[in-house]
Amino acid sequence: MNFKYTSLAALLSITLSGCGTFSALDEVVPDNTKEYRKAETMPPLDIPPDLSTARINDDIAKTQSGSATYSEFEEAANNPLASKYNILPDVKPALAGEGASRHLIVPNSLDKTWEELESFVNQKGLGVKRADQRIGLMDTDVGADDYAYRIRVERGDTSKQTLVYVSAAGMDDNSQKNEAMLRQVADFFGVLHQKEKAVLAEQAEISAPSTANVMLMDEDGGYQSLFVEQDFPTVWKRVGRVLDSKGFNVEDRDRSRGTYLVHYLDPMNKVEQEDEGMLSSLAFWRDDVEKTPEEFYNIKLISDAADTKIIILDAESTRSSSDTAKRLLSLLQEQLEQ
Repeated sequence: MNFKYTSLAALLSITLSGCGTFSALDEVVPDNTKEYRKAETMPPLDIPPDLSTARINDDIAKTQSGSATYSEFEEAANNPLASKYNILPDVKPALAGEGASRHLIVPNSLDKTWEELESFVNQKGLGVKRADQRIGLMDTDVGADDYAYRIRVERGDTSKQTLVYVSAAGMDDNSQKNEAMLRQVADFFGVLHQKEKAVLAEQAEISAPSTANVMLMDEDGGYQSLFVEQDFPTVWKRVGRVLDSKGFNVEDRDRSRGTYLVHYLDPMNKVEQEDEGMLSSLAFWRDDVEKTPEEFYNIKLISDAADTKIIILDAESTRSSSDTAKRLLSLLQEQLEQ
């Protein structure tokens, strides 16, 4: 009985001491159970308008199709507008900046720009004292103007853009001479740019189809027209080549009005004149028949979206339905179909 009462007393003392421990723990880590039960659920987060779940890609790395070089990745990182909005840097050389930051922007890679700068220096007859492409520095010898130039190149905002700076090499800067030399460099790259554009345009013209559907159309009033399934610029060039190759005497070309003024002697009219001349020689009682005057015609091109319509006007710019006008259209049709 003594052991029983002793154990009960011990258990009671442990329970009371435990309650004291919990109250002390509440002071360090408070119990927020009641507050938690009162808490309300927050509304779901809204997705920004330029982001949707459809754009979230959970593919494991290296499982996507396609590939990209590091330079392309770096370019996209440095110029996010180019990849997101298709806004690209200017495609022609341009001067920018003021004072010490004055420079030329060249739309080409650093390696290609360096090669062209070497050509520029050789063309100008400048001696090169030092050229180190790794650090992008080229120092010239002292020239006729008692001045040595330092040409420095840096990578631009993208891998296809290079910045060119001109300063003095080993002497006090002369801002006027630096600016003059930088402008010469700009002119040099500008000429190269124009040549490259001309070559690209010529290549595009060669690759473009030279033939198209050409239809001779009858219209009200006895008129005819030629319908060509090509745009105005292409047909304008092609008609010009036809006139030159066939020996037409082109008196005037007005692209803004879409007209070629040609001096054309219809061979069929010439045959008719010869026949009339023979008959008139037999009719001795009649006066000599006056010679038919030289004919002038306007070949007019009319743009119709992706197609072009060709009509013939007389010398007074009036629509012509003569046999000569129709023969002119037939001749053009024959040549444009080739």
